[in-house]
Amino acid sequence: MLGTIGGRDLVLGQDVPYDPAAWELVVRGERPDDELAAAFFHLARLEERGAARDEHGRFAAASSCLDPLDPPLERLRRSLGLEPPRWRGARFAVALTHDVDVPWRWTRRAVRGTAARLKGHVLGRRRAEAVREARALAGLPLHKLRRSDPNWRFDAILETERERGSSSTFFLLAGHADPHDGPSPETYDRVRPRLVRSILAGGGEVGLHGSYLAARDPARLAEEVRSLEALGAAVRGQRYHYLRVDPHENLAPLAELGLAYDSTLGFPDAIGFRAGIVQPFRPWDLSRDRPLDLVEVPLAAMDVTLGETRYRGLSASEAEQPLLDLLDVAAELGGGFAVLWHTDRFDRGTAQGWDRLYARFLDAVGERGGVLLSAGDLAAEADAWLA
Repeated sequence: MLGTIGGRDLVLGQDVPYDPAAWELVVRGERPDDELAAAFFHLARLEERGAARDEHGRFAAASSCLDPLDPPLERLRRSLGLEPPRWRGARFAVALTHDVDVPWRWTRRAVRGTAARLKGHVLGRRRAEAVREARALAGLPLHKLRRSDPNWRFDAILETERERGSSSTFFLLAGHADPHDGPSPETYDRVRPRLVRSILAGGGEVGLHGSYLAARDPARLAEEVRSLEALGAAVRGQRYHYLRVDPHENLAPLAELGLAYDSTLGFPDAIGFRAGIVQPFRPWDLSRDRPLDLVEVPLAAMDVTLGETRYRGLSASEAEQPLLDLLDVAAELGGGFAVLWHTDRFDRGTAQGWDRLYARFLDAVGERGGVLLSAGDLAAEADAWLA
């Protein structure tokens, strides 16, 4: 753990105090007061062993003893006088990532569903929601004429990032075995080869978005990796759909598959740092009592957490300040983490300002001395630093 925060040369019990009683608490899965032992407690996610989880098997910030914006490993780093790593010379790095859940919106089923929602919003006098659905339907004839789709914005996303000297990672689903994986799996199957070609041609990275059931089925996960690789993608990393990560159950299979990194470890209901560290790290394997041969790129923020009513329910304009506050934390502490913007939030007509917020967020990173990277590039740099 000391190596994770840049203290490889420090000697436990000599340069860093060692409290045996505190480590006994850690062994029992209890959080100690000792700064060093508590830091390991959070990094190894010991509070998640046997903890309550939501209906999707996720551990929520509401169940954690951690303040995700006051990471304890960074407090330890500062108390030991250690400097955080620099990423391409920058004070902090943000990995740009996109989960591709619904690459093509306008299927027949989607048209019927949108019309039904519009009717329900009108009858329920939910004006804002009704306007959003009506605007979406109003654009349908033009998309039909052009053979385009409001969700197919991959070239535009990559261009926005390229203008700022960066690229990003797109996590693609490669299997639909559960309704949670999304509507119209046949449409996803049809467009997936074109999607891979488009992302790679634009300079983006293709990663796996491990499907809902693959989070609990390593064999299914392996098949999904092979499916993407058969389309020409060099899959280095992945993110579980619905953020269905359990650090003690489904990270080790990723290392066994030969993947280099994961970027799932974030809270669905809060922005910040679920493992108490703002940098990439190697997750701890409790069964072998050693780090995994895998880099975890912390997921610090996603659009769904900020915008969906089941979480914070903010508008794009309201969500801007929490994102800027996150960047201020990164600029102060140094950091290397991922943000997630779903690809269905980039159609100007229906995005409700989330597309413009994304562009402003990218600019804010540069204004604070940060650098923009893909998740794979950040993981590769972290792998060298953690060696």
